[in-house]
Amino acid sequence: MSRPAPASPEFVPVRMDDVDLAAPLPRLRRGGEEGGTVFDRSLCLVRLHGTPLGTVEADLPADGLAPADLARQIEAELGTEVARHLREDGIEERAVDPAGFGELADPPCRASRRAFLADPPPVSVLICTRDRTDSVRTTLNSLLACDYPASRYEVVVVDNASADESLAAMVAAEFSGREVPVRVEPEPEPGLSHARNKGVATSAGDLVLFADDDVLLDREWIAALAEPFADPGVGATSGMTLPDVLETPTQRWVEGFGGRARVFDKRVFDLAAPPADRPLFPFTIGEFGAGRNMAFRRAPLLELGGFDVALGPGTIAHDGDDVEALLRVLLAGWKIVHDPAAIVWHAHPRDYEELEDRVFGYGAGLTATLTRALLDHPALVGDLLRKLPRGVSFALASDSDKNAGRQGDFPRRLVWRELGGIAYGPAAYARSRFDQRRRARRRAAREVVR
Repeated sequence: MSRPAPASPEFVPVRMDDVDLAAPLPRLRRGGEEGGTVFDRSLCLVRLHGTPLGTVEADLPADGLAPADLARQIEAELGTEVARHLREDGIEERAVDPAGFGELADPPCRASRRAFLADPPPVSVLICTRDRTDSVRTTLNSLLACDYPASRYEVVVVDNASADESLAAMVAAEFSGREVPVRVEPEPEPGLSHARNKGVATSAGDLVLFADDDVLLDREWIAALAEPFADPGVGATSGMTLPDVLETPTQRWVEGFGGRARVFDKRVFDLAAPPADRPLFPFTIGEFGAGRNMAFRRAPLLELGGFDVALGPGTIAHDGDDVEALLRVLLAGWKIVHDPAAIVWHAHPRDYEELEDRVFGYGAGLTATLTRALLDHPALVGDLLRKLPRGVSFALASDSDKNAGRQGDFPRRLVWRELGGIAYGPAAYARSRFDQRRRARRRAAREVVR
């Protein structure tokens, strides 16, 4: 019997908008045409010359939010960030104007990106999926619209034990013969980590980029994830996730589960230079990135063993294969760069029961990942024990970075589900390792029979 979503008296539908201040500001409409959702608010991503500066949440009047009113709200909430960007580009500082800042066709802030795209590295974009043909189609269409030279990337869609051949048929019918090669690789062994390893093993790029099968990719997504690798010390990168829409209370609670306000500054995580403002580093692994929006140098990832098949969706441990791989790269001495300019728009789950299950899985994946790290690096145990009291406060205190952003009606049950997952994680990882070894022996026995 499915669990109904709790009541949410304060919820109103929120649409997502994307506004660049280099162009004239639009009027933000409420929608509702042809029976669609009527949105009471807009969560608006604000950029200048493509650089994300922050978000503003604005009420939408019946006739839409006028450009002048949007400009005033952006100035009130993000004026400092706008002024800093203008200064750095050599543009005279002034208040946000509905006409936009259109003085520069090629602003200085774009110089490094232009130089990078003149001779970018070859990359492979990996999308792992199972029985989601329609969703993959949408993701592929956004991916092939990215601003990256077509000759410098390929797309590998890993079909992870789907029930039929509809994915391969769709890709062959709609994406064959494109300038960017798109191919399907089957992986019969269920589990996202198995699928990711298959994609890495069969890809050709120096860099491997991962996108989920339920996201829309920003036009600059490939370049934003790939550019930091110009630093030879960078082993992995990640980007920012925004919702594609918030039409249900459950989707809004997904946002609340993240807790912290989004960080719009590029962050570099380096074991040799721990960030002073992150006292729990490197144990707050969720800050490193997420599997729907991350990239690795292919060769070091393979040398480190790829993704742990005892972690991730489809395993007893539920989750964690993505953050564990990022953490392992960090602990091997590589840097991780998190750049909010690498944006994906994610289809948050609408079903409350699905959210409960995901929250439990995130909690289990967290401590399963840390268990793996402690097994590999016993020297971390002392550091973890010293930071454990602060970590408990981070997880439980209502005013911590993790919890401060939660809505007033955020279901208490979700908190307990996450804590239950956290408690279960270490045992889940032990069980999952045993289970994966048993499965590997069975696969090997089948191969011998063949």
